Amino acid sequence: MHIKAIRQAAALLAVLLLSANLQAADARHVRWADLQPDAPALRSRLSSFDKAQKARLMRAIEQQQLNDWLREGRVKPPDLTARDTQLLQENLKDLMPLVSQVNAFEKKRNEEMVSALNGQGIELDGYLLPLKQSGKKITEFLLVPVVGACIHVPPPPANQMVVVAYPQGYVVSNDLFAPVTITGKLQLKSSKANLYLVDGSSDINVGYSMVADSVREMKKP
Repeated sequence: MHIKAIRQAAALLAVLLLSANLQAADARHVRWADLQPDAPALRSRLSSFDKAQKARLMRAIEQQQLNDWLREGRVKPPDLTARDTQLLQENLKDLMPLVSQVNAFEKKRNEEMVSALNGQGIELDGYLLPLKQSGKKITEFLLVPVVGACIHVPPPPANQMVVVAYPQGYVVSNDLFAPVTITGKLQLKSSKANLYLVDGSSDINVGYSMVADSVREMKKP
């Protein structure tokens, strides 16, 4: 089976089985997962599946993905492995409505913001990518959830980035991906951040913004 489809199927299930809604987390300190929509009913249903049911659902997601790739010409029939052929022949039609729900949630999770967070005071850990500087002080930056985001790979979804303004400035020894914790009121505001990288600049779609009350070095766990 093509490794990309396996990873996508596993990622979809992991998100639904491991995510939790905002109310289940600390009211002050939020996680990046809290900045994405949740699907409690769907997550509850999948959590009730036993190991065999989850494995079968994962195969159904893989099967649909492989069929899509064949239809789009991204995978050619001669490229199919024996496992691919076996997977395509497996009768998983009963799971296709559920697969559609999972895929619809994944699309929503990647595209929509969480309106309940608008105007809320939060604390969020992340990694800093400078946008504006005054001398050695960074006065505006992009906060991302992981080191390496936006570098030589597609950027995270818009709801997984925050444009942070910090007028008094934050000094870092290493400009890229300094680990920080920000506090302030989160705003739902779609914007484009022009990010300057070693191989040029890029406009990044961002879904959240904040004028930070404080920016400090992230504490190591």
